[in-house]
Amino acid sequence: MGQMTPQRLIGRINHGTPVADVRSRESYDQWHIPGAVHLPYDAEEDEFGKDPNELFDEGETVVTVCAHGNTSRQAAAALSRRGFDVATLEDGMLGWSQVFDVVDIDFGSDLVFKQAKRVANGCLSYVLGADGEAMIVDPVQYTDVFRRNLEGDERLRDENGGIDVKYVALTHIHADHISSGCELAAEYDAELVVGAPVSDRTDQPDGCSEYTLVEDGDVLEVGGHEVEALHTPGHTMESTSYLVDGDAMLTGDTQFVDSVGRPDLEHGDEGAEEHAEVLYETIFDTILEHDDDVSIFPAHYGGGEVDAGTPVTATIGEVKETNPAVQKDSREAFVDYIIEQLGSKPANHDEIIAINEGKREVTDPEIELGPNKCAVD
Repeated sequence: MGQMTPQRLIGRINHGTPVADVRSRESYDQWHIPGAVHLPYDAEEDEFGKDPNELFDEGETVVTVCAHGNTSRQAAAALSRRGFDVATLEDGMLGWSQVFDVVDIDFGSDLVFKQAKRVANGCLSYVLGADGEAMIVDPVQYTDVFRRNLEGDERLRDENGGIDVKYVALTHIHADHISSGCELAAEYDAELVVGAPVSDRTDQPDGCSEYTLVEDGDVLEVGGHEVEALHTPGHTMESTSYLVDGDAMLTGDTQFVDSVGRPDLEHGDEGAEEHAEVLYETIFDTILEHDDDVSIFPAHYGGGEVDAGTPVTATIGEVKETNPAVQKDSREAFVDYIIEQLGSKPANHDEIIAINEGKREVTDPEIELGPNKCAVD
């Protein structure tokens, strides 16, 4: 009986290693590792709620998982006594929440473009740059992944081996995870960039009192490449997309590959219909007006639903063909569809928004654990 790191588990899952989630049914239903089997375990009684022999084959290495790794170790011992080969997931679902799959995307130029997929909850962040200059977009609270990919990729360095992180950009104030924009901007002496309408919500996005506001059409230069800010409101009113060299559009939570952003998190249920109309104008009059071969890179996806090493992206042409939300033939049909499809809101979203607006401190970094729910379901 041993431990398995969350990073190693990614590869093992792809090869069929079974995962036994020993938490309660409620916790499992809310959020679990893709493919994990629910095997509830009562540590006090040393009893499983199901027969493990009916769930797993002899000779398989079963990985047990709980919230933090404590109960899963006891469950692993119980399985071991029953003859199974067992490992526990290091740090449980908390450890799983910090796993990233970083994918390099080639645009046929010297631009380095990395998509950092936070596997557990589907958050997507980006690192891009060239010739010694770089930009980070929508960083989450676990920042080591950005340092590793900035400092470990020689292609980002200039001829003297240096890297200047010019910008840390936010597409919007996030509601489902804690952002680290201010922290990284301060560490790298970079400009924190946010859409100008954010000033209507907060004086300190991400807790940062110094930041740069960008208007629709403003252009940032990074290593000889152009990043154009596009005001794309609807999910939130400050939502801003970033068009890189006219080829890649970082759309935040406004446009997803298979859905669109929900319009009720900033203004509540009473404002959902009005902001669904704003979202309609943004999607059909701004985003989808670009060429069909422009690639969309959102800030979220369905966590765990994409194989390791595979980027989450689609061209605008593909989005038009496959995304049900954008196939509605009128504003009214689109708005009706959005309102009908709204599901439950992200857990603790009011508290997370307040943190990302700089209005409260982070006292519990685990407040964001769970699936993202920023898309229309």
